[in-house]
Amino acid sequence: MITLALTGNIASGKSTLLKFFKSNDIATVDADKIVDSLYKEPEVQEKISSLFGTFDRKEIASVAFSSEKMKRELEEILHPLVVSEIKKTFSKLAAKNQGIVVVEIPLLFEAGLSGMFDKIIVVHSTREKQIERLAKQGLSREDAIARIDSQLSSDEKVKKADFVIDNNSDIEAALKQAEKIISELNG
Repeated sequence: MITLALTGNIASGKSTLLKFFKSNDIATVDADKIVDSLYKEPEVQEKISSLFGTFDRKEIASVAFSSEKMKRELEEILHPLVVSEIKKTFSKLAAKNQGIVVVEIPLLFEAGLSGMFDKIIVVHSTREKQIERLAKQGLSREDAIARIDSQLSSDEKVKKADFVIDNNSDIEAALKQAEKIISELNG
């Protein structure tokens, strides 16, 4: 089984590409969905509530993106649990002789998880393109920049990638790059 990490900064197009891989009969895992399910667990809710004094996700995000210390403490709660779920999924898929699995994991490098994967795909978009996409999602320019700046720069991620998908133009161009990666991996 080939394990691929699909990463890139916020609003780079990772989720769209994950859907594309899934539509091509490749097993996929979405780390953000794992986090969403963890937020429903009482033990996780209790830890996060005691850390932030609230369980409102918008408030938590606001605090975490403005305080490196709080962001790190939140990640210390969530990251080990996410890693555990990904490893369980890998075991299940390996037992089914799955050929390729793609895991969308936004904070791959920041969390030090690149060693879990055989290959790394970085989806790259310019900072301005990311800000433009986040504005369409309702974030102010200031909030968008804070979220972008909380991550390792896209250029640094590209340097660590086995494959890079440039997603600065139309999505069709990015999907063609993804097709090429699938073709190369299927050899």
